[in-house]
Order: sequence, then C-alpha cells, then structure tokens
Amino acid sequence: MASLLSAVYSYRLSRQSHHVATYHGVIGLLRELDKTFIEHPEIRPYFYGGKPLAADDPQLPRVQAVAELVLDSFEWIWYKRKSFDAENGGGWKAYMVDTFSSSPALQTHYAKSASWYPGITRLIADCSIALGRDVAGAGGVGVVDRLGRGDPAGDREGRPGEGGGD
Repeated sequence: MASLLSAVYSYRLSRQSHHVATYHGVIGLLRELDKTFIEHPEIRPYFYGGKPLAADDPQLPRVQAVAELVLDSFEWIWYKRKSFDAENGGGWKAYMVDTFSSSPALQTHYAKSASWYPGITRLIADCSIALGRDVAGAGGVGVVDRLGRGDPAGDREGRPGEGGGD
C-alpha cells in the first residue's frame, strides 16, 4: 500500500513540475520578446498597434525577424497548451488571438510561411478568426483582418468531432 501511495505522490509531483516548467518556458519566451520591444520601441506598433509594414519601410528586416520570433513563440505555446490549466490556457490563447488579429506584420509572415505553423493554423480555424483580404499567402489564402478578432473562448478542444485530441 505504501508503494502505491508513493507512486501516486511521485506522479502528482512530476505532473506539477511539468506544469511549472512549461509556464516558466512561456514566460522566458515572452521576456525575450519584451526585451526586444524595450530595446527597439519603434517596432512595437507593428505588433500591438496595427501599423502596416510597407515594403520600403526601414524597419522591415527587424520587424520580419521579430514576427518570426513571435510566431515561433506562439507555435510553442500552442503546442504546450494542454500543459496549462484552464485559466492560464485561456489567457494565453486570448493573448495570441488578440496579438495576431491586430498585427499585419504577423499576418504577413504567417501568410508567407503558413506550413511552418500548424498550431497557428489550427488556432485561426478554432477561433473563427476572420480571413482578411489585405494579406495573402501562397495560393491567395487570406489571413486575419482587424475586422474580426475571433472568439478566444471558442476552444473546440475535447468536443467530439470538433478537432480535439491532437
């Protein structure tokens, strides 16, 4: 009986450690993004202010690099989403949806590289984020337009027949 209790305790402790490590991993990723925005405040509007990115913009290379970093971070968060409790998972999802919905730079990078981001593709579909007409990727696939932010609470995970279980 003691070994069974020990095994249950070890399992719970391991699971709790995994959740803490995942949370700290996300915080670490976002801390690096925050540092980037602190060191280069001129690029923040491209991610949080809806500022469009012109082809001749002098910030183009930096904004493109940060867009890739942001989407890579979002992809990792999406991949680890099952490790979050319901409250934290919903908050991260809302943050990703709001940020993606308001950033033409993220939308443009995603449109050019959608195959790199299956999690983001799933997030867009699951949240019914409106497809825009201003940004198009390969094959003319539209991406999020600021007109539609999606429904961060519209997680279909775990509902039969609606994409849970990946």
